[in-house]
Amino acid sequence: MKIFSIYLIAVLSAIFLVGCDDSTSETIGVDRSTLTIGITDAPIDDAKEVNITITKIEISKDTSGDDGWEVYYQETDEEPAEKINLLDFSEGEVFKFDSKEFDSGQYGQIRLFLGEEPTDNTIVLLDDTEHNLDINAGIRNNGLKLNSGFEIKEGVGVELTIDFDVRKSIVVKNPNATPPVYSLKPTIKLITNDVSGNITFTDTAVAMTAGDVFFLYEADFNEIDSELTEFTADPDKGEIAYENSESSAIAFIDTADNTLKIVFSFMEYDSYSLYKQENVNTVDEGLSAVSGQAGITLSADDNGELIISE
Repeated sequence: MKIFSIYLIAVLSAIFLVGCDDSTSETIGVDRSTLTIGITDAPIDDAKEVNITITKIEISKDTSGDDGWEVYYQETDEEPAEKINLLDFSEGEVFKFDSKEFDSGQYGQIRLFLGEEPTDNTIVLLDDTEHNLDINAGIRNNGLKLNSGFEIKEGVGVELTIDFDVRKSIVVKNPNATPPVYSLKPTIKLITNDVSGNITFTDTAVAMTAGDVFFLYEADFNEIDSELTEFTADPDKGEIAYENSESSAIAFIDTADNTLKIVFSFMEYDSYSLYKQENVNTVDEGLSAVSGQAGITLSADDNGELIISE
C-alpha cells in the first residue's frame, strides 16, 4: 500500500481534540465508564453564524427508546442551556460537554432537545441579517434522534462527536418571501472518536484557492453526476444538496503555518474520493473529481497510528 508522499496531515482524533480531558481514558471502576459528547460541524461559506440552543441530551440502550432514556446533559437554573455557534467548531474544533458516568454496554441512540424560543436557533448571514430557524414539531416534541449505536466499554471512557453538516441542514423554504423562511432540518452523524481521524490536503497536493469547496464521498459511490447542488436542489420537493457526501470542507489559509489547506475532520475509517464544487455561479455545473485523489483510505495500524494511503 503506497503511503502518500504529498503533504497530508492526519492525526488520531483522540490526540488532536481541543481541550481533551485525559480523565476520559482512565479506569474508573467495574461496570461504569465515562461518556464525553462533543459537537462539531463542517463549515459553510454563506453565513457568519449558525446558532443552536441545546437544552438536553439523552441516551438509550434501546434503539426505540422504549426501555427508557438516561440524561447525559440537561439545562438547570444553575447551568443554563448551551447556545452554540456551530461555525465556531469546524476544522477539528469541538464543543465538549462535561463527562458523565454510565453503565457499560451497548447503547442504541442519542437524542438532542433544542430550545423552543424563536431566538434560540438562528442564522446570521454575511450581510449581518439574522433569521430565526424554523424547527418542525417532531424535533421540538421528541428531540433530534441519532440511531447510530455506540458502546460504552467497561472501565474505559469513550468520546463521541456529533457532526452537524450545516451545508445540508439549513433549508431556505421560501427564498422569495420577505423575510425568507429558514428551516433547520439537521443532517448529523455520530462519530466514535477512537476510530476516526482528520484528513488534510494542502495546495501542494490539490489545486485550490481560498474559498473553494470540496467534498468527500465514499470511494465506491458511482452516481456523482446525479448529485444535486444547492443551486439545483428544490427544498419544496424534499431534495437535498450533496445528499450522499460524507463531509465538506472549504479551502482556507492556516495562519499557524501560512499554508493553504482543506481539512476534513472526524472521518471514520473508510475509503473516500475527493470532489470539488465547480463554478458556483453556473447552476448547471456540479462536482468534479480531483485528479489523483480517488480511493483515499483512512485506517490505523496495529499500534493505533493513523494511516492515509491510496
